Order: sequence, then structure tokens, then C-alpha cells
Amino acid sequence: MTPEQTAEAKAALSDRFPNWSIIQSDRGRWWATRGPLSRDRAHLRADADADTPAELGAMLAQIEADGSGREHGL
Repeated sequence: MTPEQTAEAKAALSDRFPNWSIIQSDRGRWWATRGPLSRDRAHLRADADADTPAELGAMLAQIEADGSGREHGL
């Protein structure tokens, strides 16, 4: 990915999932984090990682869709 494509992918994920912070590591891995989570939400999944922005988007969509964001082996 070019730097421009990376920035576009990050912006698209951030727009789609505004409660998550999106980063790409120096090794190219894509990460999403949220928090800090309040005590009553501490059971929710607070991070996700994937090889591509598309995979990360799919993971975040699944986390959001299941309604709890709990860890499900994603």
C-alpha cells in the first residue's frame, strides 16, 4: 500500500467505526483499540488486529454486530 492508500484505509475505518482508534504498526499489521472501558463495560473486547484493513473492518463489524463485543475467537 502507498502512504496515501494507507491514510485512506485508516480514514475509512475510523469513519465507519468512530468508537475505535485505528493504527497500522511498523510491521504492517492493522489494529483497532477502544477504551478505556468503564467497569460495567470491562467485559467488552477492547482491541482487534488483522493483516489488512478489509479484514480489520470485517472483525470490527462482527464485534459490533454481536451486540456485546465479547471475545469470540476473532
